[in-house]
Amino acid sequence: MNRTFRTLPIDFSNLLQDPIDYNVKIVVGEGQNIKEYRLHSPILASRSTYFKNALSARWAKKEDGILIFSKPNISYFIFEVLIKYNYSGKLTIENSEINLFDVAIAADELELLEVYQQIEKVLLENESTWQPRDIKKICQLDNFNKLYKVALGLVCKNPEIIFESKDFLNMREIYLIQILKCDYLKLEEIDLWEYLIKWGIENTIPRLDNDLTKWMKTDFINLEKALHNYIPFIRFFQMSPHDYTKVRTYFKDILPDGLDEQVFQYFSNSSSRLSFDILPPRYLINSKIINSIDAELIANWIDKKQGTLYHFKDLPFKFNLIYRASHESFEISKFHNICDNKGPTLLSLKSAIQEK
Repeated sequence: MNRTFRTLPIDFSNLLQDPIDYNVKIVVGEGQNIKEYRLHSPILASRSTYFKNALSARWAKKEDGILIFSKPNISYFIFEVLIKYNYSGKLTIENSEINLFDVAIAADELELLEVYQQIEKVLLENESTWQPRDIKKICQLDNFNKLYKVALGLVCKNPEIIFESKDFLNMREIYLIQILKCDYLKLEEIDLWEYLIKWGIENTIPRLDNDLTKWMKTDFINLEKALHNYIPFIRFFQMSPHDYTKVRTYFKDILPDGLDEQVFQYFSNSSSRLSFDILPPRYLINSKIINSIDAELIANWIDKKQGTLYHFKDLPFKFNLIYRASHESFEISKFHNICDNKGPTLLSLKSAIQEK
C-alpha cells in the first residue's frame, strides 16, 4: 500500500526536536504506553480546529503558565505521525505496523482534514487490503461516509466478518440495524434470525440462559423488549415454510401480532393483500435495471406460474449478466457478438425519457 502523502509548505519541525518557548504539555496514551509532548499552541491551532478549541482558556487547565492536556484514547505512535504533520506539513508513516485506519480515525478526531482526506483516498484505492478488524471498526463509525459504505458492502459479501466475531454480541443497535437493512446481505434469513437471538440473549437484562427450556414467560417478554427495534428488519416472508416454522415454534410470543397468520397466507398465495410490508429477498442481482423482486416476477411469467409462486431463492433459473450497454457499448453489432448463441436470454431495457 502506498504510504507517501502530499506535504504542506511551512516547516516548524525543528521546534519538535528543541521545543523552546513551549506553552503546552500533552500526555498521550495510557497505562505503560504514554508519552509527553512539549508543544506550541499557535502551531497546533493553526492546522487543527480541535486544538484551537481544546487549548482555549475555556477548556484547558494551566500549571505554571503551561497548558496541560491529555489524549489517552490515541496511541502515541499515531499521535507522533499527526504532530509531525502539524509541525512540518509532511505526512509520513514510516512504521509499517501503524494502521492507516487508526491514523484516519485520530486525524478525524483532531480535525486534521487534509490528513484524513489523503489517507481516505489511499484506503479507498486499496480496498482489497482491508482486514476484518478494520472493517468491523469502520462499520461502527458511520461518520466516515465513504469508508463506511465500502465496509458495509464488504460485510454484505462476507457476513461472517461481523456475525462470527467476538465483538458481535457487543455491537450497538444503530449499527446492527444498518446491516439488517441491507438488501444484499449474503446470509439466509433463518441464519440471520439465529444470530439476532444470540445477540438478544446476551443483551437482555438480566442476561438470559442459553437453554430455552429453562425460560419463564417473563424471559420471552424481556427478549422481545431487547429485540423490538430489530424484528421489523427480519424478512420472515422470504423464509421457507420450514424455516419460518422453526422460528414460530420457539419464538411465536415475541413476533408482532398478526404476523404468523399473514406469513402462512403469503406462503399459500404470494399475491395476497397483506398489512405487513413485504421486504425483498436479500440476494444481489447484478443489474441496474431489475432487482430480486423483478427476477421473481419474470421467472413466474416464464413458467406461467399460478397460485403458489416462486420465491427468489427457489428460482429454477440463474440470472447471469452477460452484457451491459452502458459499460460495453450501445452498438448493435457488439451486442450480437457477445449475446448471440448463449441459450435462453433475457433483454431488459430502461427508457431514459420515462424512467421505466
